[in-house]
Amino acid sequence: MSARRTILVVLRRGLLSFLLGATSVALLSGCGYTLGARLGSSPNSKTGAIAIPTFDNQTIPLRRDLEFELTSALRKAVQSRTTWTLARDGSSDVTVYGTIRDFRERVLADDDLDRKIESMVSIVVHLRIEDYRSRKLREEIVSETEPLSITQGGTLASARRRAIEGLARKILDQIQTF
Repeated sequence: MSARRTILVVLRRGLLSFLLGATSVALLSGCGYTLGARLGSSPNSKTGAIAIPTFDNQTIPLRRDLEFELTSALRKAVQSRTTWTLARDGSSDVTVYGTIRDFRERVLADDDLDRKIESMVSIVVHLRIEDYRSRKLREEIVSETEPLSITQGGTLASARRRAIEGLARKILDQIQTF
């Protein structure tokens, strides 16, 4: 066998192994398997059911769809990082209510033509967690701030998405320590 043919056989086998591995990961992730640890149910929870109604949006000026994006991110975080099941309010052990109070972009630097080049995006949420089994109530203010660099190719949409995902993780942490 020539050296060229040997190299092609080795490359094909390597590619085949890679594709089989990637396919296995894709199939496992589609079946609910995740890499990393999933956290268990709340110690006060009977069923492990949690309700997360759509958050209220009280931002001025109104930042459209922010409440849907944050609620969805929190629900996804619950499903991927815990064993809790999502339920309707009234049929859960715990309900998480949220009110988005503020969304701001604060310009930190601009160029010679007064175009922003660096800023910070922040979101502030009033959180209310009700545990019906233990009859506990907890209220918190949770916030997240993300940098935005136009010079690095960042956009307001990408900073907003990162802030929402970070806020969802922080809210989940608050729920789990309740």
